[in-house]
Amino acid sequence: MEDGFRDPASIAKKIHVPTYDEILEKIRSRYPRGGKTLYEKQLATLQKTYDIAISKTDFVRSLARLLDSLHPFYWRLIEIDFDKDKVHKAISCVSKARKLASKFYDKYRFLLLAAEDKRELLRVASEGRGRILSAFKKCRRELGYLRDLVIFIQKLPGIDPSLPTIIVAGAPSSGKSTLVRNVSRAQPRVAAYPFTTTTIHIGHAKVGGRVIQVIDTPGLLDRPVEEMNDVERRAVAALRELDGLVLFLFDVSSDAYMDVERQFKLLLNIIKLIKNKNVIVGFNKIDKAEPSEYERAKALVSRLVESGAVRGTLTLSAISREQAARVIREIAEEFLQA
Repeated sequence: MEDGFRDPASIAKKIHVPTYDEILEKIRSRYPRGGKTLYEKQLATLQKTYDIAISKTDFVRSLARLLDSLHPFYWRLIEIDFDKDKVHKAISCVSKARKLASKFYDKYRFLLLAAEDKRELLRVASEGRGRILSAFKKCRRELGYLRDLVIFIQKLPGIDPSLPTIIVAGAPSSGKSTLVRNVSRAQPRVAAYPFTTTTIHIGHAKVGGRVIQVIDTPGLLDRPVEEMNDVERRAVAALRELDGLVLFLFDVSSDAYMDVERQFKLLLNIIKLIKNKNVIVGFNKIDKAEPSEYERAKALVSRLVESGAVRGTLTLSAISREQAARVIREIAEEFLQA
């Protein structure tokens, strides 16, 4: 992860959303006991109820700031499991409860002072505490919803949407992870999409003073679209929000996991899925190429180049650090211009 970028997951890990029952339990465990007049005790209990309710829901300000700053890429991921309008309504509910609690605290603190006898004092104190708690009880479901949301965000992959990005795709065992590992200045980070079993490898390469983000999504962009579930297709849609292109590794070796026709079909699927994004084809494992298969692959891909569906082609052996670095440099200089 590059200096200066704070991914939403790291921010969300500092946010704790309590349930209503947790707020209630905290208040009950902190009621003042003994050593005071009845008025002082009731005032202290009212204040403690207010203070705890406010402090335990102070998260709403940090969460609102986080959500307001989110890149569309992250919103795409969040909206797979959460409704954006419902999220904002939940935040509004808690914010309004905090304002109401403040009004109730000011009102009943004054009423306590004006109480004429013990009976009225106890009634006013009980009513004040009840109204403060009631304001938050009405947000019981919303608190649970926001709690689930924060836990979800904590698991999001740390991808920096501001960086030019190369999304590496291709059949299983086509060399995607090897490429990411070989172009990275450090060991690629491994992160998981929280809604699938898919993990992603995130690497960074420096080209001419610029940092290029290179992402491999094994289990997501390495099989036909008909094998993807709806959630995974929407995860792919999130990738469209990143500023960059797709590098499809076409395995032309004699022991490729998929034959040429199946890899070509996968390429067509990815072109449809990752809309409005340049696609570059890298003929990989060229050192182990089966000549007839390689020629067949080039002929098929050339049609896509002619139609404009593929912007260009390259040859490489991803196992070579030098060749992997050359490919990323050529892509960055020609297709990821600032």
